[in-house]
Amino acid sequence: MKRATLGDLATAPYDILIVGGGIYGVMAAREAALRGLRTAIIERGDWGGETSYNSLKLMHGGIRYVQHFDFTRLRASAREREFWQRAAPDLVRPLEFMIPMLGYGIKGPVAFGVAAELYNLASGSLRGAAYPRARVVGRRRAGQVMKDLAPAGLTGGGVWRDGQIQDCNRLLLAGLKAAVDAGADAANYVRAAQPILQQGRVVGAAVTDQAKGGSAEIRAKVTLSCTGGAAAGFAAPAIGPRAQQEFPKFARAMNLVIDRALCDRGMGIVSRSRSDAVVDRGGRMYFLTPWQGRTIIGTHEAPFEPGTDGHSPDPDQVSAFLEEINLAAPALKLTPDQIAYCYTGLIPADTDDAANAVQRQTRGTLIDHSQGGGPAGLITAVGVKYTTARLIAERAVALAAAQIGRDCPPGDSLATPLPQVGPSYQAGQAVDAQVQDEMVLTLSDLLMRRSLLAETGALRGAKGDPTIQAAAAALADRLGWDDQTRAAQVDQVKKRLIEHKFK
Repeated sequence: MKRATLGDLATAPYDILIVGGGIYGVMAAREAALRGLRTAIIERGDWGGETSYNSLKLMHGGIRYVQHFDFTRLRASAREREFWQRAAPDLVRPLEFMIPMLGYGIKGPVAFGVAAELYNLASGSLRGAAYPRARVVGRRRAGQVMKDLAPAGLTGGGVWRDGQIQDCNRLLLAGLKAAVDAGADAANYVRAAQPILQQGRVVGAAVTDQAKGGSAEIRAKVTLSCTGGAAAGFAAPAIGPRAQQEFPKFARAMNLVIDRALCDRGMGIVSRSRSDAVVDRGGRMYFLTPWQGRTIIGTHEAPFEPGTDGHSPDPDQVSAFLEEINLAAPALKLTPDQIAYCYTGLIPADTDDAANAVQRQTRGTLIDHSQGGGPAGLITAVGVKYTTARLIAERAVALAAAQIGRDCPPGDSLATPLPQVGPSYQAGQAVDAQVQDEMVLTLSDLLMRRSLLAETGALRGAKGDPTIQAAAAALADRLGWDDQTRAAQVDQVKKRLIEHKFK
């Protein structure tokens, strides 16, 4: 994949310009290009560098929507999970989950058994062979599996499978490669300053190349904003003060990577925090999932203050989350030094700052601004989870095609597999492939998003310094950095590692 230059992007108008290179923007670029639309996608930082990077790494098949009685979302989730399983079987693998049943009321095995049957009936053939029926197991089997994590009063276990992403970085790059292979132009580190308004219509965006320098205008018949927490700010110059009312609020979501294996499957533990489900089983469910010989625990949610950095962990919130997990499962005996990495991203949510309460939204936001009194040529998509990125992309591009007036019916994006991408960067490996084919422009790109070295804790402290220095030397040679630039790149990586490794 070659990074498009400003000259490339400003040469001729596009059918669709996608602003935002997280999983939603990338899948929209794939969808648009597969439909034959002339497509450009730009990202102000690195590909998937914000909330997509900070994912819990799960493809949810929709079982939790039984609690909300939302069977439309359930079926969509089951179908989209199966898409990812077929499209990238090397990167998405089935993982069994178990949650504890308590007593014989709404928290017990009978109630879960009913929910499981509803899920099985609603998801039907959409689940695929890798995801069998949800079921209930008895107290003895549940105790054998949960071991020290089994709570007092255990009466059984609820069991199902969901997908687990082995490497979010690789999966997103596979989606980006699919878009580029289908004809899209793509460039990271290109910031969209604001939409271009012309005779009451958005006709593209004014942009700045933050890596190479220079400014330009990218012209497009439709601009699709997939900018997450920045969506309101991007749209405001085009739609005015009501931007803040049209978009969701956001919460800070956090997942911890623990530097030891705590379980051999996904394991649910019930905290003291209140659940936001319609059918409240008595507490928010947190999950422990085995990953890369370590354990990911999530997801903690807290109100987010606009204007602050939502992608850097808050030490106070990390401490509170660790304490909450230890209260829910004392046998874990977690301590701050066991945290290998801390993920933090933004999710759409209804929040009560005074009560420090968060209710995660279960539906994304898709706005054709021309239908609400705003300008034509601008569409916004804000997603709520990784799993449904392809589906929302399909809907967003359909809106764009209608505005353009092009007869470009849906392709076969649901059945089309994602292309293979190379393996993650490893310590000591040559960097040519990452620079030439994966648009690596900084040391952070290489170590934090083209490898698993940061996420798995391999770059921590003194043991990680040789790897950081060797990678910096290799990139300096490949990209022509002087000593000052190389040192600044190393400092930036170490700063980010300190931010994401709570001490």
